Amino acid sequence: MSDFRQTRSSVTRWKEILIPTYRELINVGVGDVWVFGSQAMSLYMDRPLASKDLDLLASGMSMQILNRLCEILSPLSPQKKPYFSFQNPEHEGTPNPVFSVYLVDHAGKPFAVELFQTYNGHDLRELTPYANLVERWDNSFQTLSVEAIIATRLAFRPPDRITPFNAERLNRFVRTVRKKIDWNKVERFAVKFELEDRIAKNLKLLRQRRIAILDSTKLSFL
Repeated sequence: MSDFRQTRSSVTRWKEILIPTYRELINVGVGDVWVFGSQAMSLYMDRPLASKDLDLLASGMSMQILNRLCEILSPLSPQKKPYFSFQNPEHEGTPNPVFSVYLVDHAGKPFAVELFQTYNGHDLRELTPYANLVERWDNSFQTLSVEAIIATRLAFRPPDRITPFNAERLNRFVRTVRKKIDWNKVERFAVKFELEDRIAKNLKLLRQRRIAILDSTKLSFL
């Protein structure tokens, strides 16, 4: 199923999937729903980012909810009825379960909705102090604060870590929200979830490629 993540979809495409997906999860009473990944950045940006998939954090998923979600999304997958899979990879020894829902548009272009049950193995309730509600496209979405988003993007895992492409996108985000960022809060999030070493290594590798993340030198653990 790797073809579902080989090409990026337009903002129009992922937005038309995000809104009914988020709405349905809230309506059925899923415990905690968060917009995550590049869409979390996009909620704050005047010019949202194209994306290869839709990332959400959502606790309390069930087969019944997933079947209902596939029904809701059927009109957006005319080439093939939406279907889902489940994986339970480990994140540094801790299970990080994820449901994936797959859709195919009129042109045959695939798209995946990823529903992570934890934040890298952490109970989603641990994210509550870093929550923010963002009004966008006539909807209210729960997502991370700008500082928490920056910390998560700085902490991409091996083997890919932060690619030049993702570094450029992160810099676009930082420039957009620069006046709002409290780098002490970025650091507190990193410390809370033990991300300091990975962030330091990621930024060191970027420097070796002559790439810098705007204002990241404000982190004291570097």
